[in-house]
Amino acid sequence: MIDMRGYFTHRAYPCVVDKFKASFDANRLNCDDYWFAFTDLQKKISHNKCPICEVELTHIPNKTNTATLDHFRPKARGMYPHLKCEADNYILMCSLCNSTYKKDEFPLIENKPLLFNPTEKDPLDFFELAFRQTEQGGVLELKRKANIPKNSYQYKRCETMIKLFGLGYCYKDIHPNDKPNKNIKECRIDILTKHYNTFIELAKAINDKNKKAMALILKNKNRSDELKKYGFFNFIMKKQFSIK
Repeated sequence: MIDMRGYFTHRAYPCVVDKFKASFDANRLNCDDYWFAFTDLQKKISHNKCPICEVELTHIPNKTNTATLDHFRPKARGMYPHLKCEADNYILMCSLCNSTYKKDEFPLIENKPLLFNPTEKDPLDFFELAFRQTEQGGVLELKRKANIPKNSYQYKRCETMIKLFGLGYCYKDIHPNDKPNKNIKECRIDILTKHYNTFIELAKAINDKNKKAMALILKNKNRSDELKKYGFFNFIMKKQFSIK
């Protein structure tokens, strides 16, 4: 998951907001017709990756990784109609995260949101990575950060984000007694396997304190530059991961 907080403080953000507001005010059209005004800047902050699952985005329509911009707090079902045209309520995601996983869900507990927007919160404050071997092969999952107390509000937010977006719990023994829950989506085994293969070599080098191996990986500029585009890279460099 990518830390997108630099989005609101980027020097181009006020100009993009002004352009967005001026466009639909001048033409008296639905503000959703101008959502694309935010796409380029959000793609720049996220290095052209979905900030949730970190898949590479494409402009080609009707793909699972098509870049889509939508309301984080949904306007559907009369939930947040007053935020329909609020610039800070738009978030870039891949089509799969947006249309298949999140949809128009926005679960609450005691009127507090259980999802958080990565443009507002640092994922490093919530999660660790887990490299796991499963029946499907190696997967890189998100898990709750170890120092977050169980049953706390932050704990519930971690669990909701992971389960709703299908970013963890990819083997059947993790919660064998869980009852069916509409907020627990099928695990994203394809992308989680890809992320495992991308990062396991670096993670093992750090875990084994093998500075030579780590230096060889990062010395390759092309590979290093590509790894740094992922939010997962920051988790690994901060040693917020485990290998099982």
